[in-house]
Amino acid sequence: MQASQRRRDGCTECRRKKVKCDLQKPVCTRCQHYPKGCVYNLSVVGQAVKPRPAKQQLSAPRTGVAIDRQDQMDVIQSLEALANQPSLHLSSALSSEQSRFFMHIFATETAPRLFPAAPDLFLQRMISASMQTPHLLYALLAAACSHHSRLMQDTSSSSKIACLKFTNLAISSLRSTISESSQRLPTETVATAMALCTNDVCNGNMHVWRTHLGGVRQLLNTFLAQEKSRWVQDSYIHSLVKWFTTLNLIASLSGQSHIGITSEVAKEPLNELLGQSSGYIDDVCGYSLELVPCLTQLSHLIHQQSMTASTSDDMLQDAMFLQRSQLLENELFMLLNTTVSDTTMKSKGELALELQHTHRAFVHTALLHLHRRVQKLPISHPQVRADVAGIICAVQDIRPFSAANILILWPVFSAGCETDMPSERCIIQGRMANMQSLGMGNFTRARDLLNLFWASRTTLQWDAFFAQLGLELVLF
Repeated sequence: MQASQRRRDGCTECRRKKVKCDLQKPVCTRCQHYPKGCVYNLSVVGQAVKPRPAKQQLSAPRTGVAIDRQDQMDVIQSLEALANQPSLHLSSALSSEQSRFFMHIFATETAPRLFPAAPDLFLQRMISASMQTPHLLYALLAAACSHHSRLMQDTSSSSKIACLKFTNLAISSLRSTISESSQRLPTETVATAMALCTNDVCNGNMHVWRTHLGGVRQLLNTFLAQEKSRWVQDSYIHSLVKWFTTLNLIASLSGQSHIGITSEVAKEPLNELLGQSSGYIDDVCGYSLELVPCLTQLSHLIHQQSMTASTSDDMLQDAMFLQRSQLLENELFMLLNTTVSDTTMKSKGELALELQHTHRAFVHTALLHLHRRVQKLPISHPQVRADVAGIICAVQDIRPFSAANILILWPVFSAGCETDMPSERCIIQGRMANMQSLGMGNFTRARDLLNLFWASRTTLQWDAFFAQLGLELVLF
């Protein structure tokens, strides 16, 4: 009698204990009380899609400048392992050489770009879950396809068709799943919607990203209401909430249009995360979660300022508005020296140190928006000049091609719009060009609009200028 072979497709925790895994995603039944250990190491490349030589992977495309990825090697190595091991349950969506190639690109290029400092578990679980979830897999393939085309400067029709194909498959599959779901909403539906929304921003698809962001908000609200007992202990869900929070906040702060900040349902897990953060810089957001309430309040103040012009006859309203503004200013200054945790420092190395500079850049940018868009201080005011200088200083403390730059588009663009000094503009242009060369389409769009703003020599503030032209951008 032939001995049965031990299954090798279970989660890492069940395999470690040498017990049978029921393969429930994203967390198997045995790991419900310990979700952090439940990871499925599945293959993403079934046949020979050879990884590029290490030397080639470590150099910036078309620039010849080396990229130090030592701070990402753990996640790169774990994702590369997925790309080179045989799989027992390879998704049928990866049956073509094209799809396997783009999944390899997502694992080794796109994911580290979109989430440069995120915990390894977050990316591992998202990729593992996609093997069993067609709409999530197609969304990741679409992100990889569009990123690769920008990276290689491929504007061919075949590249555009491939990106559109994966996007349409992701949307149609997601709609089908939602319409057929009569019970619990899976975690992957939220991840798919957020991946599509993020890809919209990177591609510059401003006419559809709002629709997708609204869809994300609805799905997240439904999911969190159903899964109230799970998100408290599940770090993967925590990362999804923080991913949405970053998208939502920056969307609200990117122009004059006001978008409702996180709904009441999503506030509870966010408050829970605030309680757990212990004042450290978050490795998904790139800034401390204590900054989130400040950015939310800033968005409301900007919206209030744009909707109701204060007059000298309404002294009480002016006084209350000024008091709220000053209190927020004090809170922001208190957050300037926030540091990363010891855990992040050990796992991320030099990138962890740079997270402290991305955080400082966000705080200085919040102060800049407060002084310019709320208090209406002139561009030459000493406080405004200090804000821009603080952002520039933080940016220069980050390596030119470090993955940490991906986190700070909002600070970099904001500083560029509020300075007329050639030396500072040169620094901003150079940093945005670096990121653009790494296939980040949101940097391309922001850089084009920044050049347009500079060339206009307008006296309008940048948000009013772009609103007047009917242009929209999201600095994510």
